[in-house]
Amino acid sequence: MSVPTPNPPLRVVETAEDAPPAAGTGPTRWRIWRALLWGEWFSHSRLLLASLFAWLLTVWFLPLVAHPLWILAFGVVFAAVGGPVFGGADVIHGCEEFAFALPATRAQRYGARVLVGLGSLAAFSLMDVLALKGNLPDVLLRVFVTSGLPAVQPNQPLLLYGLVVAVPVAVFALGFSLAALASSRTVAFTAWVWGVLGSLVVLRGGVQLEELRFDRPNGYFAVPLLTALSAGSLWIAGRRYRVKEAVTGGGPLRMPPLWWLAVVALVAAGIGVALLLAWLAANFARLI
Repeated sequence: MSVPTPNPPLRVVETAEDAPPAAGTGPTRWRIWRALLWGEWFSHSRLLLASLFAWLLTVWFLPLVAHPLWILAFGVVFAAVGGPVFGGADVIHGCEEFAFALPATRAQRYGARVLVGLGSLAAFSLMDVLALKGNLPDVLLRVFVTSGLPAVQPNQPLLLYGLVVAVPVAVFALGFSLAALASSRTVAFTAWVWGVLGSLVVLRGGVQLEELRFDRPNGYFAVPLLTALSAGSLWIAGRRYRVKEAVTGGGPLRMPPLWWLAVVALVAAGIGVALLLAWLAANFARLI
């Protein structure tokens, strides 16, 4: 009859003081934030460098063929492209399930993308304003020729510069939010259409209210409405992103089951964007 061997005594290998800090507290939290911010900056560096190159070309050559104030539209273009790219990066690349398994929380990941994306947009918008205030197109062209381009003197600088910030931020926020909550790559890729459409609808509504109340646009309604739209969409998307079900795999672009309804909605949105852009171009002189 064998004698049972006694169990070895328990030995403490790690105390509570020796355990690493939790992911959301202490120094680990700041290391995660620093890594996320650097990762977002690095992963979108090509987009940012290409945008900087396009901005230089716009500032240099656009005043030769169009009104210099159209330089301010560059912020809207960057917002339309950058919003879905920043917000739906994991969905577009098919790695959202893997990203959600990393130590960083969803709130941290969402916040890092908002900070890097809005920071980049703010930098380009500030560059647009400084380029016009300092008559940068004439300074650059003076290297080769005497252009004679006059400095731009807007009639309503407060309205103009308010819209320079509010419109691109609204376009970015809507596109970012829709792409972050997207359940497929198709939705993420088309989020920019809805971002531009929603922002232009709110802009026109605000301008119409200003004309009814003040007989001319002044930004008293349009800018606050666009700001509320931006803050509200980012806040709601942030709440929903924390409980979002991860999209698995990348794969090719797929149409939804009711694909014809999605196509009709997308075409209608495109027509709406075209009509609103035509209205903006026709009333551009009144907004400056």
